[in-house]
Amino acid sequence: MLHPSDSLPLPPILSFRREMEEALRLVLAAGPLALRYYTPDMVVEYKGEDDPVTQADREVNAFLVRGLRSAFPDDGILAEESADDPTTRLGRRRLWCVDPLDGTREFTERVDQWSIMVGLAVAGTATLGVVYSPPRDLLLAGIISEGAWVWDEDGWRPLRVSSVDDPGQAVMAVSRSHRSDKVDALMAALGIRREIRHGSVGMKIALLALQKADVYVHPTRGTKEWDLCAPEAILHAAGGMMTDLYGRPFRYNKPDPANPYGIVASNGYLHPIVLRKIEELGIRGA
Repeated sequence: MLHPSDSLPLPPILSFRREMEEALRLVLAAGPLALRYYTPDMVVEYKGEDDPVTQADREVNAFLVRGLRSAFPDDGILAEESADDPTTRLGRRRLWCVDPLDGTREFTERVDQWSIMVGLAVAGTATLGVVYSPPRDLLLAGIISEGAWVWDEDGWRPLRVSSVDDPGQAVMAVSRSHRSDKVDALMAALGIRREIRHGSVGMKIALLALQKADVYVHPTRGTKEWDLCAPEAILHAAGGMMTDLYGRPFRYNKPDPANPYGIVASNGYLHPIVLRKIEELGIRGA
């Protein structure tokens, strides 16, 4: 079991060593903060329709932002539960993206499919990511062009996406709580017969790096930069691909952090096949 007092060795990286060290330290320390509220009598509020928030979201958010601001005062920060002032971040080359509880619905239902995510975008590109699932004691990390890893009892184990190139042999990661008719139609058109249901956008993307899934499609609006940065960095570092539904790369530190054009994440081999079928079916945008 990982603990905040654990001094984990860094993955075998050459660059961004201090950034990775701080990100790992912060997410491990944030885990117990979230678990304090992971009880049957937790208080759940709503920021909007079907958009729950808890005290755990707020407390973990404040802790992570405070730690990043202290360690990297010259960087921009974009965090889900912090008021966003674009004027304080748009001129920065580096942006930290913080999702204190990715999968808040699963957290409120006490389903162990939520995570804490910290990502670093450099010059608009997702570059470093850490995704930590406290209830599963699962920790993933990655840096573009260096590699992706998962921590287990033997230390850091390298991650690599699958080489499946036939949709009929692929596994699709699908939402546990937001089943989409568009995804069902896409699976049928591609001939994908196997799926794995999971909460947390970040964890569904992480399933690809863990070779438990081969493709994930989020066909609607609703995600923000903090949902994407950390898992995208890990997926790319593991050899995968992630774009919007038009095949365009994601750019970070935009004036509006919303992503209205969905997500396609894959092992890379399946990416052009999936994008072509999305175009044929007219599955794009909101």
